[in-house]
Amino acid sequence: MNAKYPRTPYWPYSPSIGREDGAHPHPDRFVGVPVVVTEKLDGSNTLLHAGKVYGRSISAPSEAKWLGMVKKHHAWKVTEPDVYLYGEDIYGVHSIAYGPVLEAQTFYAFALRDGDGAFAPFDELEAYANRQRIPVVPVLHKGRFNSLEEIRAFVERAHSECSVLGGQREGVVLRLARGFTASEFQDAVCKSVRGNHVQSDEHWTRNWRPCRLSGNLG
Repeated sequence: MNAKYPRTPYWPYSPSIGREDGAHPHPDRFVGVPVVVTEKLDGSNTLLHAGKVYGRSISAPSEAKWLGMVKKHHAWKVTEPDVYLYGEDIYGVHSIAYGPVLEAQTFYAFALRDGDGAFAPFDELEAYANRQRIPVVPVLHKGRFNSLEEIRAFVERAHSECSVLGGQREGVVLRLARGFTASEFQDAVCKSVRGNHVQSDEHWTRNWRPCRLSGNLG
């Protein structure tokens, strides 16, 4: 399968919408069905698989220093050949500085796939991560929305709040609570991001700096 995490379409009413990903064509897809809304963290999209860490490229494991904490604390736990765990790694500061956080809390899982490329239900992601003692992205809502207007109001309110990790909130992600195939991804997930957010994360790697860590290792 193609292990690269798919591009996520934008919530049509997102304060910012990137040109490359485009807007979700059917926002009513999230009405009347079980959904999960999580905080979108400002970090590096990172894959843990077979005991190794993969960053922007999935062609080879990453040796980037900003992935040092997830390698130290979590990558070695994900050893199954048919498990692909995706998360946001905030150890290297992008445009939002979180923290202070524990060393073992610089990586937050947000998706779990199997060897066929299917995405697991969110409850299965949480169960797997909890067994491995791996943090999961902050959950802001689980349940059903009765109308598109209700979702819009919830997302707008979420944007007005601070991050669960402290500091500014980058945005939110909406996804179906159930599992879905890779071909369903574009209909099953979307993101809403703050206004004027950085469209490219290339610049931060040139002079990267670690996030603030608390005194304990975690």
